Amino acid sequence: MKHLWLILLLCGSSLFAAEQRPNIVFLICDDLGYGDVHCLNPEHGKIATPGADRLASQGMIFTDAHSGSSVCTPTRYGVMTGRYSWRTKLQSGVVEGFAPSLIAKDRPTVAGFLKSSGYHTAAIGKWHLNFEYLDPKSGKPYSAKDFDTPPVGAKIPDGPVTRGFDYYHGFHHARDMEAVIENDAVIEHDEVVHMLPRLRRKAVEYIDSRKGQEQPFFLYLPLGSPHTPIVPAPEWQGRSGLGDYGDFVMQTDDVVVAVSEALERNGMTKNTLFILTSDN
Repeated sequence: MKHLWLILLLCGSSLFAAEQRPNIVFLICDDLGYGDVHCLNPEHGKIATPGADRLASQGMIFTDAHSGSSVCTPTRYGVMTGRYSWRTKLQSGVVEGFAPSLIAKDRPTVAGFLKSSGYHTAAIGKWHLNFEYLDPKSGKPYSAKDFDTPPVGAKIPDGPVTRGFDYYHGFHHARDMEAVIENDAVIEHDEVVHMLPRLRRKAVEYIDSRKGQEQPFFLYLPLGSPHTPIVPAPEWQGRSGLGDYGDFVMQTDDVVVAVSEALERNGMTKNTLFILTSDN
């Protein structure tokens, strides 16, 4: 799929004064189709997406964007570094985890740039750019042959907090989603159905925590939905009338709603840039 779509919301003035550096929320959905968003497919779209629709009505829609490789890892690498993924050892497809970071240690990242410019930086969600899991006792790296799910306590020496982020909470990719990571370690195991509600909650908590802070923030929010496994939470099952996928898209859109409401509740809408996109 060549098209990527992007919705930007600039609340208040379209220009920010230098002394009013905007907060930035960058939300990436995973495998969300162009036609899944109702405002982008008004004649034939059947899934309700009020969060994205409202963002579009108040902001700007960009419908002509292109990717050299429109799948999970290359998109995330491009967002983080501004580079084509084929400039790395990844020439096609995606990374599988249990390997050194695809982002070289000395490679500048958007998060690092913003951090050096005075921003507090947080990533909440699916990383999918590789990192190693180390045995906390021996310091030796685990391999995918050792287990399906990295154990609680495993250390991560080259994750998001070493690539420009002050805080990280999330998981690597769909096949090891049960391993919940915070900052530089696996902190617990959880069922995959709980991951999207967890990311929603953590994003809102982070925005709430920034209220009253002079330091602007950058929240990178790469969701793992509606990519497989398609696991709508019980309270969302049946809501769309279109099966599990429709329900999962609606639940994903609810994260957009929750983030928008958190920004409004904390009086941040006049100085926040909210970007919504999909990786392919």
